Amino acid sequence: MATLVLTAVGSAIGGPIGGAIGAAIGQQVDNNIFAPKPREGARLKELAVQTSSYGSQIPAIFGAMRVAETVIWATDLVERRVKSGGGKGRPSAINYSYSVSMAVALSSRPIDRIGRIWADGNLLRGIEGDLKVDTQLRVYCGHEDQPLDPLMASAEEQGRCPAHRGMVYALFEDLQLADYGNRIPSLTFEIFERDGPIPVNAIFKAALRDDIQGSSSQNILGFALSGAFAREPLGALLETLPIELCVREATLMVRDSTIASDNAFIIPIANENRKEFDPPRRSLDRAAGLPHLVTLRYYDSERDFQASLQRSERGAFSDHVLQIELPAVLAAAQAKQVVERRHHRIRSDRQSWQGEVAFGADRLSPGDIFADDTGKQWRVEQVEYRLGSVGISARAAITDVPLSAASAIPGRNLPSPDLSVGETRLAVIEMPVFGTDDPGRPLVIACAAGTGAGWRRAALSLGAEEALIDIGSTALPATMGSSIDPLPTHNVLLLDETTGFRVQLLNNAMDLAERTGSPLEADAPYIWLGNEFMRFGHCEALGGGIFRLSRLRRGCFRSTLTAMHHQAGEPFVLLESDSARPINERTFTQGEHVLVGALGLADTVPVYASALIEGLAILPLAPVHGEMAIAADGTVTFRWIRRTRIDAGWRDGVDQVLAEQQEQYRVSLYGDGLPVGEWISFENRIVFGTTQWEALAIAANARITAEIRQVGRHAQSPPLIIEGN
Repeated sequence: MATLVLTAVGSAIGGPIGGAIGAAIGQQVDNNIFAPKPREGARLKELAVQTSSYGSQIPAIFGAMRVAETVIWATDLVERRVKSGGGKGRPSAINYSYSVSMAVALSSRPIDRIGRIWADGNLLRGIEGDLKVDTQLRVYCGHEDQPLDPLMASAEEQGRCPAHRGMVYALFEDLQLADYGNRIPSLTFEIFERDGPIPVNAIFKAALRDDIQGSSSQNILGFALSGAFAREPLGALLETLPIELCVREATLMVRDSTIASDNAFIIPIANENRKEFDPPRRSLDRAAGLPHLVTLRYYDSERDFQASLQRSERGAFSDHVLQIELPAVLAAAQAKQVVERRHHRIRSDRQSWQGEVAFGADRLSPGDIFADDTGKQWRVEQVEYRLGSVGISARAAITDVPLSAASAIPGRNLPSPDLSVGETRLAVIEMPVFGTDDPGRPLVIACAAGTGAGWRRAALSLGAEEALIDIGSTALPATMGSSIDPLPTHNVLLLDETTGFRVQLLNNAMDLAERTGSPLEADAPYIWLGNEFMRFGHCEALGGGIFRLSRLRRGCFRSTLTAMHHQAGEPFVLLESDSARPINERTFTQGEHVLVGALGLADTVPVYASALIEGLAILPLAPVHGEMAIAADGTVTFRWIRRTRIDAGWRDGVDQVLAEQQEQYRVSLYGDGLPVGEWISFENRIVFGTTQWEALAIAANARITAEIRQVGRHAQSPPLIIEGN
């Protein structure tokens, strides 16, 4: 007597993941390996955990998959120190940054390419292959001819650096860790072993090293083959998908379990002597143990390969729930069909058929479909050949379950934004004094941003003696752009209520807050347009990153009383403290040109910008509202109103902060262009009595010119010109 059992596996299941399961052909082994369990292990979670332990298993990836890496080589953290600030009694600041170089294993079988890379859930590499973090990336696709990595080879002893042929790995060189709290982030990779769906039978053949035959119409989008034994991942496929293993002529075969059964066997129920056997016995298992709910957790291709869940509810409520975890990538509609079919199969398996039939020409094997005398179809599970007859155990044949894809909901996905970095734009600006602190030296800042919304920062370098020195990186992205309209000149002592201009920001992620108010208000923003500082009261969004600014206060922090004319296309910067990177590496002097270079992730060459130092932070502003008055008794008086380089805000009825050690002015007097004399005044006027004025011997009809300069702690202001006769 011989017995054949459906899905019996008697050969070693090995392949790249190793491990053999030798099993005698028998129902007990079959149940132990492939029988459904109330709950499968948390296989999906294992693929999302970064490891670096010795002996960690590298999964074999089929199709498209998102997997965590296994660190196989790394350098120590590299520390960089950047000193900034100091001078004039101010303490210097030392900033530390860290980087690391490391290699991470991804798959134990060759792949075609990698796609996106996530670091702590945020994109490190976009769909176009652009890196969002400063690093160099090299990918080795696991082919047998892949070379040594030059960095690893240079770091290891000669002859001791493997090329890791047959294993997919990626190497990050000098990965900057500032965005990840100066620690190595948790990385996950989008891997493409091939494009498009992958047949399930291809996975079985690869796992069993082609020691299997047959085919299946079932396809999945991706699969991670891992585990101590092949039976764990392959068993998950057999338990979940409508496929089965069977033996044909001592050959293990994989095939669909819902194959067409139009040509089902018609088995004889009498022997060769026309004597009928006992009638076959049909039975229906009790329904109490059936699950009313079956859930399937899988990797969702529509949610960036995150774990998703589909469920099937059938029958009356019970305490039994079957939870299935399948380390495969599926679309939501396919996953819904899979769980519905699995639930349908569980309920169909309640019906069984046992009987004895005549031994005929049609040799039955497990997995065959036969029809009984009522026309109902059954799938052979076990065949026992006896003397002159055959004993058959069968279950109801499984029919396909039609399902509308509309009933499958993939769930909400909040992907990490894949934003283009774009090219770097840089502005170097000499700043006046904001607030009441006196810096005692010229102030220079660098503001930078990118033409793409994904731009974060750029490396900065400062020109020094025909060379460039590294000074760290930029601050947060500034709100930058360029003007669309020209802007005419205007008196800086009057608000510009009639003109305005439009500005185009660099990318759509930038924004200017709309407002309606006065440029004299404390919260009125400061902007820099083509070397002029101004404030605006009105801001209107026009769409497409275009804004119109009006009600302007022109020529802030300048001694000139006429604001400059601006052409269209001049650079624009919104001045904010968190996006301004002070250039404190050295002290600048008046008349010096400051050159700064910036290199962002998407820049092929550095971007340069410069500024001519005028000393705005230390130079007093020229007085205003000057006048010359001659009294009836011949007394000559020159008067003026002082200004301050310290902007403490507008206060009605309160004089501006002096900002200097004392109020002091240098007064130079000219007659018809010839110098007459020079005086120092400690108030905002100078008076010449009749006798004193006559002693100056100025011709009666001469043109009189007075130049008034405020004397500061560090420099003198430009002159206020007062003319008279």
